[in-house]
Order: sequence, then structure tokens, then C-alpha cells
Amino acid sequence: MALVACYECGKQISDAAVACPSCGHPLTATQAVVTEAVKTEKAEIFKAGGANLVLAEIAALSCLKTRNWVYLLIGVPILAVVVYAWLKMEWPLAVGVTVVGFFVLAFIHTDAGRIASTGNVTDVDEDMDKVTQRYHQVVDPNKLVVYQGRNFFQDMHFSINPVRIAEFSQASYFSHIWLYLIGVGALVAADQYNVPVLYIVGGALLCLGFLSRKAALTITGVGGAKMVLYTKAGDIKKVIQQLTSAIENC
Repeated sequence: MALVACYECGKQISDAAVACPSCGHPLTATQAVVTEAVKTEKAEIFKAGGANLVLAEIAALSCLKTRNWVYLLIGVPILAVVVYAWLKMEWPLAVGVTVVGFFVLAFIHTDAGRIASTGNVTDVDEDMDKVTQRYHQVVDPNKLVVYQGRNFFQDMHFSINPVRIAEFSQASYFSHIWLYLIGVGALVAADQYNVPVLYIVGGALLCLGFLSRKAALTITGVGGAKMVLYTKAGDIKKVIQQLTSAIENC
């Protein structure tokens, strides 16, 4: 037996009762089934970032976030180099160093949380660690493909419901190439203008490019919504194997 709400007075009564003991309103079997269905539907709503999502329709949750210490370790030296450039260099070089500095700061800053459900991808402006924890409390993590990883700069994690995936594939990711190109440009400028600090900048950019590498996985939900998930460069094959196995076993 289960408790259901009386249609007349709203009080909780047994679904086996013929009538409500409080108001006497008759309770048919059909009414009990409908009332229980409404309760089940309400229980399946998953709230995140101000959005109300149908729990059973969620295909994946993802988070990509810059690690906090990176801003201090990289941001402070970049600002110091920019100040040095304006104090010691000609203005064209100072402008170039400033542009590169702000580019790197923008490059390392990431704070993105998303949820893919049937036909839609929702940006979530909320702590995705807490959102994921709530999701794992209502959906068995053993039925999901769960990934947690990080490269030198960023934490990245996601949870995929294999039942809701229509297709998936590894995607190309080349954003770090920009750091390589700018780093080489800084080394060429250092040699051309004989500015020692640019050798440091160029070398640092090449290192940042290498350390910021990551791999991308594109998934498409059964409703057509596409979302890109990120892993460490060395983890992408393992994740694809896990997702393939999970889908085959559904």
C-alpha cells in the first residue's frame, strides 16, 4: 500500500481506501493511479542553475574549470611582464606584450558547466560539483560513464547516461596551437629586436601550450542535442572504450 492525496481535501490516505476518512470523498482505483503518476512525475524533475530538467531525459553533465592556483601562478607573472614592457620597451612592443598577456589570461580562464538533455543543451551557472553530486544521488553512478580528470591548468569531469546517447566521436582540439604560434613569434621577435625578456615569454608560452593540451569528445543525445566533453589528452581512448562498452550493455 502507498499513500496518495485525496482529490477533495488533499490529505494523505491509503490507496486501498474506498473513501477519504476525513471528508468522505470516494477514491476510485483510477484516481489513485493518476495521483501516484503525478507524484512520480514531480519526483523526476531535476533542478540545476535555475532550469527544471526532466531527470530521465538528461544525457550528460559536464564541467570544465580552471584550477584556482593557476590565476596566481600565471596571472601575477603576466601582469609583471606587461608592466615591465611599458616601462622598458618601445610602445609597439609594449602593446604587443600587453595583447599577448591578456590573450593568455583569457585562454587560461574557463568556468563552464553544461547539461545536455533531449534536444537541448543548458548552460548552468552553478557549482557543477554540487550539481553532479545531486545527480549521482538520484541516478545510480554505476549506470553512468563517469570521468574525472585534469590537465595542468583545468579540472574536467562529466557524467554520461549511455541510454540517452545517439552517437559519439572524438573531436579535434587545437586551441593550444595558438600558444605555440605566439610563443614562436615571441622568440622570433626576441632575436630580431634583441629583447631578452621576450625569450622568457616565448619559452613560457610554448610550455603553456604543451601543458594545456586536452582532448574533446562530441556526444549527441537521442533528441539531437550536441555537447563537447573534455578529457586529458591521454584519457580520451579509455573514455571512448568505456562509453562503447556501456552502450553495448544497455
